Amino acid sequence: MLRRYLPKDAEGLLVVVDANRDLLRREFAQMASLESIAQSRAFIEEKSNQWNAAKTFCFGIWHKSSAELIGQLQVKNVAWEIPAAELGYFIGGGYQRKGYASESIQEILRVAFGQLSFERIFVRILPSNRETFALARKLGFREEGVLRKAFRCGYGELHDVRGLAIVREERLPAAKTR
Repeated sequence: MLRRYLPKDAEGLLVVVDANRDLLRREFAQMASLESIAQSRAFIEEKSNQWNAAKTFCFGIWHKSSAELIGQLQVKNVAWEIPAAELGYFIGGGYQRKGYASESIQEILRVAFGQLSFERIFVRILPSNRETFALARKLGFREEGVLRKAFRCGYGELHDVRGLAIVREERLPAAKTR
């Protein structure tokens, strides 16, 4: 289940961060830095403000049957003049490779291209993250190239990233005329 964070989610957010801090530190430094309920609440408030300003749409990913927070997905770096945005997500360690990322991304793409009329959604992936690259390709993202020294990770290191994108026509092909 995908939904916007609510103030009541602060404790659950901190639990998932604590359980996945090492996983998050390299690529999701802001989340990895959350160490208290107060910081978790401030993070949720910041994401709510960004949502209200239509700059970033941050969704928690909850397991339907257990109602446990298992990850996060963001539509960020929104450029409304195109319109286009970057997609960023993570799934907690115990839930990886079980289809949750794929299901969540497919739903977000449906909303982004259908309801929000985006023209382009892109992802930036560290070359070492082969699983995420394979998933993006499986979902229809096409590689556009390597952006050299384009990402500073949570350890302070600069990394190249592989850029992939999917555009509206690839996701929602125009109806064929006879």
